[in-house]
Amino acid sequence: MKRLFATLLMLAWLPVWGQVVQPDTARRAIPADSIAVDDAVDDDGPNVIGAQPAPRRPKGEANVIGAPVYYNQDGSVRGSRQPAPPSRRGGRPAMPEHHYLNNVGLNFNSVFLEVEAAMGHRSALGLNLTYLPERWGVYGSALFGPRRQYYSIGPAVRLSGRQSSVDWHLYSGLTFGRRLGSEIGFRVAAPSRGHEFCWTSASLGMAVIDGNSYLTLGLSLELSALLGLSLFFW
Repeated sequence: MKRLFATLLMLAWLPVWGQVVQPDTARRAIPADSIAVDDAVDDDGPNVIGAQPAPRRPKGEANVIGAPVYYNQDGSVRGSRQPAPPSRRGGRPAMPEHHYLNNVGLNFNSVFLEVEAAMGHRSALGLNLTYLPERWGVYGSALFGPRRQYYSIGPAVRLSGRQSSVDWHLYSGLTFGRRLGSEIGFRVAAPSRGHEFCWTSASLGMAVIDGNSYLTLGLSLELSALLGLSLFFW
């Protein structure tokens, strides 16, 4: 009876011993392909540490938004067969607004002629001529007073960019009378009307002539005519 009871006890202990001593036997038998993969992992490639991540867009897709455009020196789009549009003034083609060889003079006049007056120790009246084709140019003036003549010459620079609605200039040079002096001033002018000569401009400056300080005022031919008519009918 005791032998029968011992035999039954050993048979009942065998399954329990197999689960306690070898708990990972069933897990090792599961194939690797059947293990669930996280949804965040790319299905196209293996879930391996250090694997190359898949691109978010196909390699052949063009970058349309914000794609850069490159231009040739003549203003035409690089890779395009269409030539650059001609300039309204003739000569070289019109450059795009953001081209590095953009000509700011296309939107502004090039020749400025003003009636200029100098007020100070002695008054003088004359003309101021400025040639400013693009960014840099030159100016000169001749003023005549009682037994005095004053001349000035120097560089002029355009301060306005292509998008500006008003043409601003800065000029500075030397004055010549009995002694050498200097002059500095600025000019404001209207944008171009399709020609190079400017009819609407005004300038204000300071000059040192023969050791005396002068205030200089200049008006274009159009504004000078309007001022003359106003004074005449006044």
